[in-house]
Amino acid sequence: MTDYRWQVLDKRLVADRSPFARAYDLDFRLPDGRVITNWLQVELPPFAITFPLTADGNVLFVRQYRQVVGDYLLELSAGHLEADETPQAAAARELLEEGGAVAAHWQFLGRYVMDANRGCGWAHVFLAREVRIVAPSNSGDVGGISVHLLPLAEVKRRWLAGEFVSAPTALAIGLALGALGA
Repeated sequence: MTDYRWQVLDKRLVADRSPFARAYDLDFRLPDGRVITNWLQVELPPFAITFPLTADGNVLFVRQYRQVVGDYLLELSAGHLEADETPQAAAARELLEEGGAVAAHWQFLGRYVMDANRGCGWAHVFLAREVRIVAPSNSGDVGGISVHLLPLAEVKRRWLAGEFVSAPTALAIGLALGALGA
């Protein structure tokens, strides 16, 4: 049987913005013998993202400015895992920090890499049910953040129309809609 894996010949750190990101150049030997140099790999910390559904069928979103798109986006609450923190604990912490909300029931929807070729972090996706707002939003993030509740049918319509451009948010919405049978 032929080995299909790429053999790493060299890995060089090109940028270190710990704890938020590290970028590497890698050199590989392919199974056919060819060598690829300066392959960019990006390491971002694992994160949790939550689709928070209230008892009356609304989904809690946060609206915040995103520099790459140069505009405010409606997104689901998300954030990186702290040291020794479980994915569900991170999801609950972020929901409380960003959305000022807590959930009665949690369902794990899976773990997904953001870019299977370059890296860019692993997402731990959750569906939270019976969500209720208990405090003001206090994310501590750069820029303003506001909380918005959208009816589930409106979320589905916007998702199908491609209005959620943040990949983690779009992924979590699709997984949650599937889990809900919506």
